[in-house]
Amino acid sequence: MAAEAAEAAVAGKARLFALLALFAGGTALGAGATLTTADLAGRYTRTFRTGLVSGENYMATDVVTVVATSRTRALVNFDLTFFNGHICSLTGIARLEGRALVYRRPGRFAGDPPCILRLWRQGARLRWNADNNSCREDCGARGSFTDGGMRWSSRRPISRAGRARILRDFERIRNLP
Repeated sequence: MAAEAAEAAVAGKARLFALLALFAGGTALGAGATLTTADLAGRYTRTFRTGLVSGENYMATDVVTVVATSRTRALVNFDLTFFNGHICSLTGIARLEGRALVYRRPGRFAGDPPCILRLWRQGARLRWNADNNSCREDCGARGSFTDGGMRWSSRRPISRAGRARILRDFERIRNLP
């Protein structure tokens, strides 16, 4: 009986080491694998203390949502809060370019540069940056999409129902007169 238990333990350890080897090999292969929008999809949040010029403090939450619509396109939504209640808010379709999602839109007003916003994973962080501080028209006076980021570990999956609702709301907004 003891011999059978010992054999089972050895066999179990062998299976574990085989699985670990497969995982390590798959991870190494995955390093060069083609990125898809699903690799960045999710809801990212950051809660922090901020304040008003009056000296009052309050808690705010930044939210970045990425919903894959295909392997190379995703709906991105930014709701960011800055000092004194200023915000940056942007929603649109971004395309995968290399290892980053890139949102592009012509300037909203005459003379404005085009809005080009890149979103990518860098180690343990989700990062974003607007080229040449573009996309200013989507932000209040103290807000900016320049050199932003939050912890990758804040990423949460979006349920199928949540994904459908987000896409439906986006279509409804996009079709407003």
